[in-house]
Amino acid sequence: MQANKKQIGLHAQDMEANIGLVSAHVTGRLNGLVAQIKVRQVYKNWSDDNVECVYTFPMGWQSVLLGMRVELNGKSMTGTVKPKKVAEAQYEEAISSGDLPVMLERSGKDLYTANIGNIQTGDEVVIELDYAQILKAEDGAIRFSLPTTIAPRYGDASAAGLKLHQQAEANPQAEHRLFLNLELSENLSQGTVYSPSHEIQLSRQGNQCSLKLEGAAWLDRDFVLVIDRLGDMNFAVAAHDSARPGEATVLTGGVYRPTGFEKQHPISIKVLVDCSGSMQGDSIEQAKDCLNWLFGQLNNTDQVSFTRFGSTVHHDHSELKPCTLIYRQLLKASSRRLNADLGGTEIDDALKEVIAIESGSPEESKNAVILLITDGEVWNIEEIIATVRASGQRIYALGVGSAPSESLLKDMADVTGGASEMVTPRESMQKAVERLLIKIRQTQQIEQEVACEAPIVWQSKSAGHAASGSSLMSWTQINTQGTALDELEVVQTVYPNGQTTPCPVIWDESLDLSRIAAALRLNDLTKAKDRERLAVEYQLVTSETNLILVHERVESEKAEDLPELLQVRPMLAAGWSGNGTVAYSRSQTPLRVMRTGSDNMHFMAESHINMSHSAPAIWRSNRTHSAARIDGMANAGMDDIEIPAFLRKQESSSDSKPVKTFVQKFKDIVSTPNKPPQSTHTVKKPQGTSDELKAILANKTNAKNPIHELLSSFNQVALTHTRFRSALAACLRTNQANYMEWLITKHMKAAGSGAPIWAIFISWAAENLSVELDRHAERILREFLSPIDRDLQQAIYAELSELKQEAAV
Repeated sequence: MQANKKQIGLHAQDMEANIGLVSAHVTGRLNGLVAQIKVRQVYKNWSDDNVECVYTFPMGWQSVLLGMRVELNGKSMTGTVKPKKVAEAQYEEAISSGDLPVMLERSGKDLYTANIGNIQTGDEVVIELDYAQILKAEDGAIRFSLPTTIAPRYGDASAAGLKLHQQAEANPQAEHRLFLNLELSENLSQGTVYSPSHEIQLSRQGNQCSLKLEGAAWLDRDFVLVIDRLGDMNFAVAAHDSARPGEATVLTGGVYRPTGFEKQHPISIKVLVDCSGSMQGDSIEQAKDCLNWLFGQLNNTDQVSFTRFGSTVHHDHSELKPCTLIYRQLLKASSRRLNADLGGTEIDDALKEVIAIESGSPEESKNAVILLITDGEVWNIEEIIATVRASGQRIYALGVGSAPSESLLKDMADVTGGASEMVTPRESMQKAVERLLIKIRQTQQIEQEVACEAPIVWQSKSAGHAASGSSLMSWTQINTQGTALDELEVVQTVYPNGQTTPCPVIWDESLDLSRIAAALRLNDLTKAKDRERLAVEYQLVTSETNLILVHERVESEKAEDLPELLQVRPMLAAGWSGNGTVAYSRSQTPLRVMRTGSDNMHFMAESHINMSHSAPAIWRSNRTHSAARIDGMANAGMDDIEIPAFLRKQESSSDSKPVKTFVQKFKDIVSTPNKPPQSTHTVKKPQGTSDELKAILANKTNAKNPIHELLSSFNQVALTHTRFRSALAACLRTNQANYMEWLITKHMKAAGSGAPIWAIFISWAAENLSVELDRHAERILREFLSPIDRDLQQAIYAELSELKQEAAV
């Protein structure tokens, strides 16, 4: 069994087998409604190469990253939040100087990217991330979710703001291990604790409860913990501001319990179901069952429409009609015919069409709500949020699957005054729909007011809607000077009932409430400079700031070459698009499967045919490292050969013709080394002119402009190259470049070869044609340009700028 120890952790496949992320360990404490979590990521380089490891990972909805600590071979360092441009420049400077930089950046909605540069052979880098998350108590239950992987999403990640180095496709063969230990505060330990996603082991000592995962767990599904049967949590907890002396932050929580409210008023529901390919398997089956139940709960006074969507929108019942007995039967029949066969997930277009559905009267149309069932796996999150915000209709979202896009679904519900539920494959979707149906019937407009004896500096916005049992949260920044803090009390009042709840303030300095509140205050700021200033003050990682630290190596240990990029590929989400099922069954006989550990020692592991919660989602097969090296040699091609510009692909020629012509000429020469080449009479081709390049510059806004295509291609190939010449050769194989012939011919003698001219041209084009170069493209370009004569660079820059002006006339 000793051999199994090396199996623990994440081990990449093929050429990545000796480098990358080794393991992920999560520890933390749920202190009332504040989750304090520490994630420990271990990176190791067993290869012979200098590498840069990039890992994009999710965090929980509205989580606030509080800090980063890094250990390099046992030495500990702490990071600092700086403006994004400053941090990026510091990171690139450290890469060039051979030191080891670590940079954490926010790459998307609740997505972060860890960048570790110059990991040399034998290096072990440990990153510890601290974050906090505010939980909500709904009807006496708290649900804590820990995202572990990013399921494949529909659409363009670049359009969502992710850079090329931040994007990584899921790896169906990856096996990433998860280790987790959590502690619960005394008030939570009294509840019923269980996990619908994993098997957990509970231990109790006095009034405290702790838990850990039982058996093997993997980063292929979200970890979900539910604490049920809790009483109403009305409280006020405070902590002094860490950045502003004389101020404190108060978090106030309560439960809305209205009196005299009609619970069964008629409702109008527009049902919208995701039938894209990613819903195949567990998710679509759950959707069928819950909709069949839902339609049976409606009555003649309720109105319903029913729409399916994927790449296209299909209105099975396009009008809001009363739920008569016959209509309910038609709706149930439609739900039974659901299939995940509609292609991609075009949520935005589907929402726009469903929002436009009207009822018989304007009042009924205004009060209609949308019940959305989806896994939410899309990239255009901000666009969708803008659509629902402008609609004025409440969204009730039901997230399904083992790794749904929780941020999108909760944000849609939050901005419209609706509600959301997440359902794992092992949970009953019917119960989740039942809870949403109760909220749809009972939700009403409210106004929340929080009063305090201390002067209020800032206060969060009041919740606009709430249903019975909903959690109401409020943030208040107060001035503590001249206030008796020991006797401080907060009074919560909810209208229209005027219900008043006094709460004594409990001080808990272990909670970093001021920084969590500052992260919420960022949403109220519209100017980027104001957001950057507040983020730096409270040391928060945002779209305007990064967290950076640099380990300066001694001269003898500095990296000599640029690192090769390794993008850690996450595990494929369990059950995604029908890849296995994660529905749990104890009745099946375990199947003993032979696996191979990272030390090539065989051991037995138990799995289930139905892919239970303790095993990776699909069958996997490992390839040897030797096979990967052979593949790498086979794919190397001619990247280090600088192909003359005149031999590039012509627009009308095939992709392989220029390379074949070059290779054939080479073979003709080497096959008869003693035979002098035969002279042929050729007519000298007149030197090209700048007319072709001038014409391209005149149409610089054209989406298919050859220069834009060239730079986009260069961005892509730079991810897999560490030298400019090889990246350029790979780029020119697939891009037409006749327009550069005149420039290369003119400056070839001064430059010595065509590569410096190409480098100068790409640098100029990126600056003048508004095409952003990716970080890795800039890096290899900068390194190549540094020794090139400055006069030559300035001369070509001036010539190209003059040509651009002529083209604009």
